[in-house]
Amino acid sequence: MLATHTISKIDVLEGESELNLKGLSDIILGLENLKSFDLAGDTSKCPDLPIINEIATEISNSFNHATGLKIELCRKWCHVHHKNMSTNLHDHYPDDISSVFYVSTPKGSGDIVFYPNWFTHQRYGRGDTRSFTPEEGKFLIFPGTLDHAVTRNHSDQPRISLVFNFNIVI
Repeated sequence: MLATHTISKIDVLEGESELNLKGLSDIILGLENLKSFDLAGDTSKCPDLPIINEIATEISNSFNHATGLKIELCRKWCHVHHKNMSTNLHDHYPDDISSVFYVSTPKGSGDIVFYPNWFTHQRYGRGDTRSFTPEEGKFLIFPGTLDHAVTRNHSDQPRISLVFNFNIVI
């Protein structure tokens, strides 16, 4: 006889904002030179604007509604991918929850790819990846430990996203 015991389950939550994002891309591009020195070279500091705080709150509330857990924002930054830029495989440990919010997503500007096979650390070749094509105004919420990368931006226009990391409130 064989018994099954689920030890781990990885969910990626996908949502869509109802906020008016008009002009947000221009604001972020105008502040792109405010590089975030503790992160990769294609990231910049996220301005403390009401609309950005509303987006973070919307994501937090969506997570709470889906899981019953409360989270608090611990870090945020902007991510601008110009033509031919991509992001290498990484995670957001030690933060509990990560999210990406898509501000501007021209066609062909790159997908986010998740690599959930952390049990064996085999990241390529097993077909267990999951890709999401970004859409403006949509967001993804996922565990901070989940490996992910962003494919190359083939568009002539920048792909702009906001990244928010949260910790679970106990």
